Amino acid sequence: MARHHDTIEILVTARHLEAQGIRPTTRMLRLALGGGSNAAIAQALAVEELTPLEELIRRRRDQLDLDITNARRALAELEAEQARLDELDDSLTALDRA
Repeated sequence: MARHHDTIEILVTARHLEAQGIRPTTRMLRLALGGGSNAAIAQALAVEELTPLEELIRRRRDQLDLDITNARRALAELEAEQARLDELDDSLTALDRA
């Protein structure tokens, strides 16, 4: 099964090839990446024509920051729920001793 490569990874690989004086083709990128879908690679190359790679990286970074913030919020809510359950368990244990 072919490994999935995201758009940014494909475009960075293309930039590396360009820096070596090689005009990257879909087949060449697939070889450089060690596999992948020709359609996904072609789509990534088309995306860069509309949105520069640096902008894609910035957007992805912003999305990751948001995902991390949301994950931290969810973790805090889970920890609060866990603390509440610990308090309830402690109160139940105290009742059993009384």
